[in-house]
Amino acid sequence: LGILAATPAVAAEEVTFKAKTQGDEELTLAGELTRPKGDGPFPAVVLLHGCAGIKEYHQTWAKRLINWGYVALLVDSFGPRGESNVCDNVFSINATMRALDAHTAKSYLARLPFVDDNRIAVMGWSHGGWTTLYALNMPNPIEGDPFRAAVAFYPYCEKSMTALDTPLLILIGELDDWTPAILCKMVMPKKKTAHEVILKVYPGAYHGFDIEGLDVTYQGHKLKYDPDAAADTIVRTKEFLTKHMQ
Repeated sequence: LGILAATPAVAAEEVTFKAKTQGDEELTLAGELTRPKGDGPFPAVVLLHGCAGIKEYHQTWAKRLINWGYVALLVDSFGPRGESNVCDNVFSINATMRALDAHTAKSYLARLPFVDDNRIAVMGWSHGGWTTLYALNMPNPIEGDPFRAAVAFYPYCEKSMTALDTPLLILIGELDDWTPAILCKMVMPKKKTAHEVILKVYPGAYHGFDIEGLDVTYQGHKLKYDPDAAADTIVRTKEFLTKHMQ
């Protein structure tokens, strides 16, 4: 099925699903599920928020994906664990824990009758971008099959990109002092890999460059909206998903 433009959407639905965890912990994850109208099956995207939890700009991205013809599942990794913000202790709910959340969400989507289980991608921002990289380096512990595509906004790049099981697009600002772009450059593959890995660094852009109106110093880091970079990410993300999800 082709990706449709301006696809009508069904109202967002609050959903829950049992999570796979590192130990014997029983955890029920929550999320916001939005879908295009119609029977599908549609491609789908798992969305992973940053260290401050779910914000309006994540929901804006979900709506954008619906308009492109995707089901969107915005996963709340913090609320079910009794947290709302971990920016002062980003390891308290770490990337490995959240990578399991991402795979659990993928498995949940794959069981829905209106989702094409062979076309599920993942997108994450900051802490969620860091999580995205972990999810691509982790063999899927639930269904076994990898995500079809992945987009990471300003992730903390500490994982090698040489053996990912999924095509990856990284979008990051040149002046990001929270998740420095230089770290992503250092771990980029030096040779051709099995899956495409693209790093786009935006000159003059800071952390959070895609969040409209943002201009603050938070936790000692500069966060600032960059309209040109933000507009470019929309184009690049749409093209990347279309390329790898069709």
